[in-house]
Amino acid sequence: MRALKLLVHHQNKFELKKSAALLLVALFSLSAHATNELVLQMETSLSQSQNPFRYYDGQSDGAQIIHHQTDTVEGADIRVGVIIPVLSNDTKLMLTGSLGGRRYIHDDTLNHLQGGADADFQWVASKLLSGRINAGAGQHLFNYINGSLSQKDIEHDRIAGFDVNIKVTDSWWLMPKLFYTQLYYDLPINKLYDYKQDGRQLGLRYMSPTGSSVEGGMRFSTTNYTDRSQDQIEKIYDIPYVNSAIKPEYDTQFKETELYLDGEWQYSVKTTTSAHIGVIRRRYSTYSNLDTNLSNAIVRGTYRYTPQLRLDAQIFDQPFPIVDPTISYVVTKGVRFDALWLYSDKLQFNASAVMQNSSQVYIPGIVNLTGNASQVARMKRVGLGASYQIDRGFRLFADSYFERNRGDVATLNVSQSVIKIGVEYTYENLPGSAARMNLQRYQDYLSSSPAIAR
Repeated sequence: MRALKLLVHHQNKFELKKSAALLLVALFSLSAHATNELVLQMETSLSQSQNPFRYYDGQSDGAQIIHHQTDTVEGADIRVGVIIPVLSNDTKLMLTGSLGGRRYIHDDTLNHLQGGADADFQWVASKLLSGRINAGAGQHLFNYINGSLSQKDIEHDRIAGFDVNIKVTDSWWLMPKLFYTQLYYDLPINKLYDYKQDGRQLGLRYMSPTGSSVEGGMRFSTTNYTDRSQDQIEKIYDIPYVNSAIKPEYDTQFKETELYLDGEWQYSVKTTTSAHIGVIRRRYSTYSNLDTNLSNAIVRGTYRYTPQLRLDAQIFDQPFPIVDPTISYVVTKGVRFDALWLYSDKLQFNASAVMQNSSQVYIPGIVNLTGNASQVARMKRVGLGASYQIDRGFRLFADSYFERNRGDVATLNVSQSVIKIGVEYTYENLPGSAARMNLQRYQDYLSSSPAIAR
C-alpha cells in the first residue's frame, strides 16, 4: 500500500499520466475481444543504491571529503499493453505504456516519476509491401556521471519513425525509413545538451532461404542543439578542475552520414551471429575543426548450449554523446558476456560482465589547458539476477550490478552498486503477450542486456 500511495502522491506531476490512463481504458474496454492481446503488469520493489550521485573517490566539497552515500529506494510500477488486429492479424496496432515512482528514504530530493508510452502500427498492404509507423515518449532520472551534478534532473525523450519494406524479388528487399529523436532536460545547467535529430535511411537487404541476411545502406541525420544561442556559443565558462576560465567551442548543429553493413548468420539451430559495421562522417555547422570521422560497430553472438542455458557475447566500438561541460563525445570499446540459466520451470538465474575503455574527447579550448585531446576511463561491471515464479502470474525477483571505473584523472575514479528485490504480477489473456510487446524495455533491468535485435 505504501508503494501505491507513492504513485498516487506524484501522479499529478507526471506528463505521461494521460497516456497511461488511456492505455488502461483501452485494456479493459477491449477485454471482450478474444483476438486482442492484453497485458497488465504491476511491480513493487526495494533497492539499496550505493553512491547514487556517483561521487568520484576522494571528492571534496571544499571543506571535507564527500562520503559515498547509500540510500534505500522504494519503487512501484504499472505497465499495460494491448495488441489490436486491424483487418488482419498481419496488420496490427500495439499500444504500451508504463508509469512508475521512486522514493529515496534518506535523500528525498531524488524522488521522481518515470515511464513512457508508445504506439506501434505494423501494416501489410500485400506480399510486396509492408511497413511500420511508431511514436513514443518517456522520462527517467538523469544518468549521473561523476558527482559534478548533485541536483535532481529528469531526462525526457521523444521518438518517431516510418519504415517501409519493398519486396523486389523473393530474396531482395528495399528498406527506406525516416526517423526523429528528441532529448531534453529539466535543469538549466543541462539545457546546452537538449537536441532534436531527424534523419533518413535507405537499405537493401538480401534474405537467404536459411534465415540469414545481409543489408547495406546509408543513413543521413541532422542534429540540432535547440537551446544553444549565439551568446552561449561565445560564452566563457569556468572549469573548476583546471582552475581557469575558457571559451569552449560549442556548436549548434552537426550532420552525419553513415555507410553501414548489417548481417545475421543462422549458423545452426543453436548458434546465431549478427553484426553492424558502420563508418560515420560528422560535420559541424560553425566550427569546422570539430569535424571528425567515427566508427560504429557491434558484433553479437548467441549460443544455446542447451534448452536451459543461453550464452551471449558482444564486442563493440561505438560513439556516444555525453552531458559534461568539457567533453564533446565519447568513443567506447569493449566486450560483454551474458548468461541465462533456466534451472527449472519456476527458477532462473542470469549474469553479465562488461569490460570497456571509453575515450572522452575534450571540446577544443579545453585541450590548450589540459595538454591532452582526450582522457580514458576503464570500466568493469558485473551483474547478477534471479527470479522465481511463485504462482501463476506472480514473480519474485532479485537484480543487481557492481561497477568500478578508473581513469586518467581523479574525476573518473567512480564506483557504484545497486541491489534490488521485488515482486511482479502479470496478467495476460494470451501466453507470451508481455514478451511480444517487449514490456521489459520499461523495466530497470540492472543485470541483463537486451536480446539480439531481429
